Amino acid sequence: MNLGKRRFSILGKLILTFLIVISPMYVIGTRINEWGAQLVRNEISKSLQSQIQFYRTSLENEIDRMGRIQRQYVNDEDLVSLSVTPESLTEYQKLVTVKRFQQRLVLLKESSIYIAKASVYIPPINKIISSEELAGTLPRDRLDALKRDATSLHKGLFYLDDDRLYMREYYPSNQLIDGRDPVFVLELELSIPAMQKYLTQISSYELGGAAIVKDDWDLVNTQNNEAYAIISKTVRESMTTWRDHPSQATPVENHIVTVGKQRLLTVAAYSSSLDLTVLAFVPEKAVMGPLEHYQIYLWLISFIALIVIVLFSYYVYRIIHRPLSRLVRAFRKVESGDLQVELTYKSSDEFNYLYEQFNNMVAHLKKLIFEIYEQKIRAQQSELKQLQSQINPHFLYNSFYLLYRMTKAHDFDNSTRFTKFLGDYFQYMTRNGSEEVPLERELSHVRAFAEIQTIRYMNRITFTMDPLPEACKMIIVPRLILQPIVENAYHHGFDLDHTDRHLRVYATHSELEDGMSLVAIHVEDNGQGMTEEELRTYKAKMLDEDASEEITGMLNVHRRLRLRFGDKAGVHLASREGGGLIVSVCIPFSYSDNTMMNHD
Repeated sequence: MNLGKRRFSILGKLILTFLIVISPMYVIGTRINEWGAQLVRNEISKSLQSQIQFYRTSLENEIDRMGRIQRQYVNDEDLVSLSVTPESLTEYQKLVTVKRFQQRLVLLKESSIYIAKASVYIPPINKIISSEELAGTLPRDRLDALKRDATSLHKGLFYLDDDRLYMREYYPSNQLIDGRDPVFVLELELSIPAMQKYLTQISSYELGGAAIVKDDWDLVNTQNNEAYAIISKTVRESMTTWRDHPSQATPVENHIVTVGKQRLLTVAAYSSSLDLTVLAFVPEKAVMGPLEHYQIYLWLISFIALIVIVLFSYYVYRIIHRPLSRLVRAFRKVESGDLQVELTYKSSDEFNYLYEQFNNMVAHLKKLIFEIYEQKIRAQQSELKQLQSQINPHFLYNSFYLLYRMTKAHDFDNSTRFTKFLGDYFQYMTRNGSEEVPLERELSHVRAFAEIQTIRYMNRITFTMDPLPEACKMIIVPRLILQPIVENAYHHGFDLDHTDRHLRVYATHSELEDGMSLVAIHVEDNGQGMTEEELRTYKAKMLDEDASEEITGMLNVHRRLRLRFGDKAGVHLASREGGGLIVSVCIPFSYSDNTMMNHD
């Protein structure tokens, strides 16, 4: 019975499985070599096909993307002004418009690594604007050449002209049929070095290569010109067939070409949308050569494997399998919620370390779950909700639209101030540094925000901010605790019937009985205020710290402050005498702790 059990142990099964697998290899070794070679050849062919299809699709997508961006520029207001209604512009306006549109051409050029230069030809003003030159004169012979290219059917979506690769968009295209000049021509000059680098990525073998092939031109990256001459001729013949059979939308062809003593695996993918073929070829020996030695090593490897598998199977079973099984069972207990697991191991090898660390991990998990985990998650959720609630896209849209109106009205003084405050505002909002800042810096951000709102409301809501007490300037506070309060005052503090609307921000400093100090930043408005019922509702929400429903920005600030500074911190609301509301942000601090910034 014992012998029978040992015969079917894991060790015996490992050895028996190996013998069953290895025995047929001694009989059909040669067939395996041939089959393996053919399989590898097929897989390599499939891989090359997939690779060439990927690069063809990438090229199509990139050309299509550049074409769509190019077509979007057709409706550009500045371009329309320069080409359709140039007589309505003064010379100064033309210069400004040209400069502005050139900046857009620079952005167009930088939108793709394949764009070397972006240009526009404007016959009505006889100018050429490019990403490299502000404005040059448009020669007549250049314009005539552009018109000839537009009516040449063989040119396609993009084409080679004087060793340069172009994409052009003519507007309107129907005028070219009648021989009239276009209103403008948008031109992208593609980077030949970038295209060459693109081809290098397809095939980097020494005697291999890659190419983009069209009927009348090609881009080639290879040192094997003799092979390419033969392959490209075959590809161009195939392109005629593919073009005549539109049902084959994206044909891929692969075959072996023999050039002298060279055997080359070639793959060609035709793009019907671009009317070109992406071609790659690699030496068969470079990828198939190692298989020639396979049969020689097959028998030796089989014999060595027989010995190694027996020893290794026994070693794995004795040294790894059993202690690893214990560790897996322990992990399953922890996974099911049992944290009372403890492992012991007598040896001093790596498993001893793993077991000790497992025990430490379980102990640490207990501590996290029962002491830290819940509080950490609540704090992180509060921080996350606060950060997610700050950036309002409508504020960005409205700000830029207001800036547009001011510049259009030539209100340059206000637009200059507005852009300065807007820049300060977004620099602070998008900073990636510490999430805690000096109180003085936080108030500077509030000032920038309030100045933006003052301009936005056209001084219908005035704003003042009193100087911050010197002792409170360097208090370290969480970022963005004051803006939600001020923003709430602008959005909800006033109604349409109010006149002389005013918002004031000031700070007070007091000493507490326990030796701590308290700074209170007050946001006071003379608006509609809150009813007693609304005040009681807000105060109740602020006391209920376990509430899980969605909270407002003011409640969020209140909870963040209490998590950071304790029960003495928070947001307090009070009605203002004469109407309005006073919202106070209270922060306790001590001159000796880390809530004060040290500075030299």
